[in-house]
Amino acid sequence: MSNGKVNLRTNVWLYSACLVMIVTGISVQLISIKESVILGLVIAIISYYAPTSRGIRNIVHLSVIYMMGYWTAAYMDSTITYLLNQANLSQELVIALSRFSLIGYLLPFMIWDKVQPAQTRYFTFGSFTRPIHFPFIWVGLPNPMWQFLLIGVVVIVSSFVAVIDWGRADFVTLLLYGIVFAFINAILEEFLWRGYILTRFVDGLGERLGLIIGSIPFGMYHYSLGFPWSICALFAVLGMMLGGIAIRSRGLLPVILLHFIMNVLFVLSGLIF
Repeated sequence: MSNGKVNLRTNVWLYSACLVMIVTGISVQLISIKESVILGLVIAIISYYAPTSRGIRNIVHLSVIYMMGYWTAAYMDSTITYLLNQANLSQELVIALSRFSLIGYLLPFMIWDKVQPAQTRYFTFGSFTRPIHFPFIWVGLPNPMWQFLLIGVVVIVSSFVAVIDWGRADFVTLLLYGIVFAFINAILEEFLWRGYILTRFVDGLGERLGLIIGSIPFGMYHYSLGFPWSICALFAVLGMMLGGIAIRSRGLLPVILLHFIMNVLFVLSGLIF
């Protein structure tokens, strides 16, 4: 078989695997758990017999692992929310603490990573001095990571200043709720999306294409959190920036800090509570 035909077949499997993950990330939020099991079995069987590389096959496996995580997290969320409501906690605190349900997403990925570790690893603190380009990660003006983060914080805070009610009577209380929410959510979401999921896309597709494709399901995942699809598309773009920071810093601490600040601002602006 000629190299051209081999490359064509590889590309077909490659983009099919990416499409499967994107469709799975969307459909799992719209179908029942039984339908998810059937879909997962079909994907697993196709993946098993697909004549393709391990990296591409792992992207397909990612779809099945993601569905397992989704339903585990959904069960944990309903359980945590019920127990916290029984304790008569404020709804803001219930919502913040219910983000511990993200552990349900993490569990199947942690098991998979023990059985078949990813080649790419971002589970380190990361560097604040490695170069990154503003504004497009690899294209633009080169800056050390800390300068890129500082510019990002200034831009993001400036975008929210006008929509936050700084004079509300319960501002300090809301801020505390925001800090609790952001601390839990930023760490666990970055562990999930950049620590586990992005690494698999980078293994199979390389850094740039892996970042682009891997950011789409990150955006779409926010539909299950109550955001409309149009806002989910914006989250996908945001995911490219967050993923780019993880890739260029070779770790998670820089992106967790930025994610934390954004989550606090989301709370203060009324997007979460």
